[in-house]
Amino acid sequence: MKATLEAINQMQAGGVIGKYAIGGAVGATLYLEPVATLDVHILVTLPSAPGSSLLSLVPLYGYPKALGGTLQDEHIVVGDWPLQFLPPQQ
Repeated sequence: MKATLEAINQMQAGGVIGKYAIGGAVGATLYLEPVATLDVHILVTLPSAPGSSLLSLVPLYGYPKALGGTLQDEHIVVGDWPLQFLPPQQ
């Protein structure tokens, strides 16, 4: 999990994602008893291009791949954890 969190923090520092929170079963373990889970849900804000309201998902997938991550279905696998990025609905 340490390598996964470091990669997410690098994505934030690099401007790929804005503020984030860890949700799902992994996030719930802060308040509840641990449960088995297969992935980590990352609730993120995504920066838009200056002067545009359009969002590009290319950096969201490209940046983790540059850090050694791989794509697997709807997940980006970083370290040993599949990540699923969930932007807010607008």
